[in-house]
Amino acid sequence: MTGLEKVTGKIIADAEADARATMARAEAECQAVREKYKKQADAEDARLREAAERECAALITRGKSSAAIAKRNVILETRSRLLDEAYQRAEKEIRNLPAEQYKQLLAGMLKGALRRQLEDEKENLRLYGEDVSPEAYEILLNSRDRKNFGQYLLDEVQNGLAAKAGLSDFRRVRLASDTADISGGLILRCGDVESNCSLSMMFSEVRHRTEGKVADILFGKRA
Repeated sequence: MTGLEKVTGKIIADAEADARATMARAEAECQAVREKYKKQADAEDARLREAAERECAALITRGKSSAAIAKRNVILETRSRLLDEAYQRAEKEIRNLPAEQYKQLLAGMLKGALRRQLEDEKENLRLYGEDVSPEAYEILLNSRDRKNFGQYLLDEVQNGLAAKAGLSDFRRVRLASDTADISGGLILRCGDVESNCSLSMMFSEVRHRTEGKVADILFGKRA
């Protein structure tokens, strides 16, 4: 082998060695890059999985909460409806009492309304020195009760009901010429003031005082 061939062979060998080294470095760098991005991809994948799991858990929690609220609302609406029906049924039973019992109930309502009105008038006179007693105390009934029991109430007033309530002149108690839009009971009109003794008002007051006990009876004791 000539000297030229030796030199050429060495140059070729060195070039091949450099090429192999360059390729090895490139491959190592590529591997490092692949590993770097694989780690990033794995981290991102884990992050996304965790985020998805958190969102799923949140969705389940919200779903349970919504279901609980919906269930509670249904229970509350049902309880309220059943309570309404219970008081409406009781009011209907009072409205449909036998005539003798119902007219006595009206008389009791009238006496109570008259007594309260007269007491208010006395208190107003004591505090302010002003006599606010009206010219007449008018009994307002619905059309059915006016026809059936209007005269009975006037007779009761004349026969002592007014005196028992504290009113000396029974002639000041009159049957109103108009009627009231009420299911039952009565309204005592004293000038510009009205004392509402209708059945609906009575049951509204009764419900305010007794609804808790009635609910316990219907649905059992509350925890």
